[in-house]
Order: sequence, then structure tokens, then C-alpha cells
Amino acid sequence: MRVWDDSKVTMFDVETSGAKPEYALQPWRILSGDAWVTSFVSMEWVDGKAIYTGGVTHDDNLPVDEGRILCRRFMKDMLTMALDEGRTLVGWHVAFDAAVCIAYGFEKLVMQAKFLDGLLLWKHFDMEPEYEMAAHKKRPYGLKDFVTEYLPAHAGYEEEIDFHDSSPEARAKLHAYNEKDNRFTRIGARHWFKQLGPRQLKAALIEAESIPMVALANLRGLPIDTLVAHELSCKLANDAKRQAEALAEFGVTEKVVRSPVQLAKLMYEDWGLPVLKENKSKITGNTTRSTDKEVLHELAFIDPRAKQLRDYREALNNRTKFAEALVKSIAYNEDERTHPQARIFGTYTSRLTYSSGQKAKGAGKREGTVKGVNLPIGFALHQMKNDKLFRAQVIVPPGYGLLEFDASGQEYRWMAIASGDETMLSLCEPGEDPHSYMGARLGHVDYRELVRLKETDPEMQRLRKGGKFGNLSCQYRIGDKTLMVRARVQHNIPMEINEAKTTNFIYKRTYPGVPKYWDRQINETKQLGYVETFAGRRVQVVGDWGGRMAWSMGSTAINYKIQGTGGDQKYLAMAVIKDYLVSVGGYFIWDLHDGLYSFVPVQKMQQAAIDTKRLLDNLPYKKAWGFVPPIPMPWDAKMGFSWGDLKEVKF
Repeated sequence: MRVWDDSKVTMFDVETSGAKPEYALQPWRILSGDAWVTSFVSMEWVDGKAIYTGGVTHDDNLPVDEGRILCRRFMKDMLTMALDEGRTLVGWHVAFDAAVCIAYGFEKLVMQAKFLDGLLLWKHFDMEPEYEMAAHKKRPYGLKDFVTEYLPAHAGYEEEIDFHDSSPEARAKLHAYNEKDNRFTRIGARHWFKQLGPRQLKAALIEAESIPMVALANLRGLPIDTLVAHELSCKLANDAKRQAEALAEFGVTEKVVRSPVQLAKLMYEDWGLPVLKENKSKITGNTTRSTDKEVLHELAFIDPRAKQLRDYREALNNRTKFAEALVKSIAYNEDERTHPQARIFGTYTSRLTYSSGQKAKGAGKREGTVKGVNLPIGFALHQMKNDKLFRAQVIVPPGYGLLEFDASGQEYRWMAIASGDETMLSLCEPGEDPHSYMGARLGHVDYRELVRLKETDPEMQRLRKGGKFGNLSCQYRIGDKTLMVRARVQHNIPMEINEAKTTNFIYKRTYPGVPKYWDRQINETKQLGYVETFAGRRVQVVGDWGGRMAWSMGSTAINYKIQGTGGDQKYLAMAVIKDYLVSVGGYFIWDLHDGLYSFVPVQKMQQAAIDTKRLLDNLPYKKAWGFVPPIPMPWDAKMGFSWGDLKEVKF
């Protein structure tokens, strides 16, 4: 659909409740009978007039089982008609509604259908980085926010709606509200659809292809090896205990370590350590003394107790976030799965992010009853540590294997294309190794010799690691001090400031086209007021280029074209492999950085790896984006039976 056509769209929306109101936002509860649809409405428009094409509402006079049968009938009719007539199903936060349809038994139809989300369209038109803004002040892009801003006469139409009262009177109001959701969704989606330029629209439509894949992943969740999770939890608890015992004589307790205020008092007042960094609160504007991991790492060179504090806190946080959270979610969800919920367009660069919990906000729409409670449905999947001990917790369902496809050197390759640097482009050809090349430059050794020995010689391995760090860190215009801190804190590379300066200098000398790209991209962004990816996705960059946000704005101008294109590449990849995965009985389950993960039946893993790589290595960039990359854009494959034991597939 390239032009909005009412005859080719169907609006739909579902309202849900459950045995507990908090279950309403958890579609997997439908499978156990603990959640259900309370109102379902689908609508079409003919000559500008709404046509009610299907719907049902449950009340005390309609048993749940009978209501489920009616709801299934209307869902099936809507999905079948959409496929028969080539209609696109439009909603707001529509991945949730699609997941509900799958839970009601229509996975095959949902995976074939076309979906569009008003929220997604709005973000494609209006997205801009909200650099230092507090989370509660950021634009939420919800349907109610659209109505408040663009249809103020209808603002607050959701007030006094009880989403869990099953009396006929309450359900009649709910159903009328449900219809309004559809009407306002059409207005909003149609408005933003028409605002987008042709390339922006095409990028949005490709991204929308991921909706049923994300819906199915959110519904099915991830199986967890609870024994491995408990073992990891115990190991981290022991690590924390050792640090606690070593620090006990200094009055350090877990409470102190977990409190930034108390920790700052201990470090800066009791121990007299220097304050290396201060933070300004986005909410209050107050300044506090930083105790983050970068500060602790630097203070460790002055006082070994700072390193013990860092290790203690990291063990505590990792145990809470990446071991206990998984076990708690398994117990809460009651389906032997953890359900981190993927959010399409979770960041301004288009990456998926994952919600580890759901907030209960009283008796509101699809919500729980205890205000402020964070329901432990999942874990921070997009922040999971790159460590086998942590990743081994995530396993596969019986009869399945796990396939990972990783866009090889994704950001390096897009930077080579964007900058046009001849050396970078040449290093993207088959048989070349850009990280070894940079390592050889930094270590003053022969490039081919380093490539030959990188698997066996520890010194050559060290140089290649340094080359990889330099390539990936320097391409986005990083300062010397920041480069040094990143090397030490994030990569455990003992870099000094002179080494950081040398690395930055050699990087710019090696790839002279990259600094020229930085200047060119910043100047272009100043003139246009936005940055555009190779696929046509845009982010607005507006503000005072002479003010304090100038560096951040310039960084967005440089980074977005690369990182945003990486996101576009993944959405294109998802669109291309969707039908193939369905054909072999597999399904997409999550993404991370530049990798896509899928569960595939064991007996089809080998062939699926071959076929999927062929599809991904030959993505239709010309047809989708009107652009042909001048270098190969290959994908690497791994397979295994847990996230921690994936092995590279050789072709």
C-alpha cells in the first residue's frame, strides 16, 4: 500500500481482562484461560463513513467460553477477509492485538496478514533524539497522546471506563470506547501516512512487516534452564560475598553499595577520594557526585577499595538483573517461559528494545490493580551480558534448535559506504580482515603476518583485539579521554591517554575519508534539519548548533546514518526471511545488536542455515531502498541448543 486507500484498510482493536486485572496485558495467559478478550471491534470505511464489520463484548450474561467462540469467529472473519481482499490491518500498539489473535488460534493467518501501526508512522515522521530529557517528559506516541494533541475536543475519552467490570452497562461503555479507538486510530494513522515522503513511507512499511513476527515472539517467550540460572545466581552471590567480607572492616554493606547517595558519602567524605565526575538530575536539576562504573574504574588506580566496590556492585546487579529476574519471571508467568516484550522502534535509531516488566496502574486499560507494582514478566534481553555463563540460561523448546544470523561488520561496512573511504571499502572485500589491518597499523607489524597468526599467537590476538576496538570506537568521532575510559571499563584494555591519542591519530590517518564524512554530514544536517538513512528513514535534528547540545547534535548527524541504516537492514532481513521461517516451521524469537535469532525444528536446522544465509546475503536493497551497496554485505551464521553454546556454521 503506497497510497492511503480506505478500501484497502481495516481498523481493529481488542480490549482484554483476566482472572487478575494485571493479566490483561499478558496474551500468553489467554492460552491457559486466565485472560480473555472483553471487546473486539473491526471497522472499515466506505465513502468516508465507518462500517462496523465485526465485534463482540463479554459481560456477565455471556459465559467466557461462549464469548471466546464468538470472538474467534469475528477474528477469523476479519483476518480471512483481509487476506482475500488484500487489506492491511491497522491499529495502535498493534503487536499486542496481533499477539492476542495468535493466542486465539490464528497464528497462520496472522503471519500471512499485513499490519500497520499508527504509532510507528508517527515516529517515522516526528522522531528526534531527546538527549538529556527525563524519561517522564519524553513523547510517548500513544493513541491518547495523539487525540489530546490533535483532537483536543475528544481528549479524555478513556476516562471513567472500567476495563475489568463485567456488568452489561460497563461492557457497553467499553465497547463504545473500543469503537472510538478504531475511529481515532484511522484519523491518526491516515494523517501520518500522508505526511511521510515516499522513501520514509517505504521504510515504515518494511518495518511494519516485523509486526506479526514480534507478536509471535512476545507471545511464546523464551524457555529458561532454571538449573543454570540458579547456578549462576549462586556464583554471583558468592562473588558478592567475597567482596563484602573484604570490605566489611570499612563499614561497607549491601545497602551502602546499592545506594548512590550512601556510596558517594563513603567514597568522597569518609575515604576522601577525589570527585571525578558530577551528574545533573534530569528531573530535579540537582547535581550529585557520580559513583558509576567509569568513576570506580578510574578510582581503582588510586585506591584498591574502589575496585572491590565496583566488583561487589556488579555481582549484586548482575545477579538481580540477569539471573534472579529470569527465575522470577518463570515463576510469575506460570508457563515455564520468560517474556521480555520487544518494542518495535524502541530507540530513535530504530532498534528493538525489550521490556523486562509491566507497570500495574490501577484499574485502567489492560492493567493491574496495585499501582506502582512492576510485574516481573521478563528480563532486560537487549542488555544481556556477552558471556556464556549468562547466555546459557536461554535454551530452546523441545524439538527446536537456535539459529543466529549476524550482519558481518555491519557498522564498519555502512561507514565505508557512507564515507567512501577507499581503504575501508577495499577491506570489506572477501578475504580481508579490517580489524587485523588496524591492529597491524597500531602495532607496526605486517598485516598479512597478523592475519596468518591471529588464531595462534597471543600477541597477534592482542593486536587484533586492539584493532577491532579502534575500528568500532573511533568511527563515531570520540575524544581521547573517552576512548581511554571506554577501553579500560568496557573492554578491559589497559589503555593510557597517550595510547588513546595514538589510536585516534592512526585511525584518522588510515581512513581519511571518515573525518571528511563527519564534517560533510554535520553540515548537511544543519542545512536540512534531519538525517536520513540509506533506506530513507529520518530523524529530526533541530536546536542550537552553537549551544551546549552542539556535540550531541553533531554525533547524531554522524551516527544515525550508520546505526539507523543498520536497523533498516535488520527490518528488511526480517521481512525477507518471514515466509521462509514459516515454511520450515520456525519462527523469529529475538534480536540483539546486529543479530537475528530464530527457533527452527532440529531436523531442518542445517538446511535452514544454508537457505537463510542465501536470502540474507542477497537482500533486495535495490527494490526496497532504491540503493545498491557497492560492497558485499554478508551474514554469519551460528547454531546450537542454548544461547551460550552457539557454534559458527561453516559454508
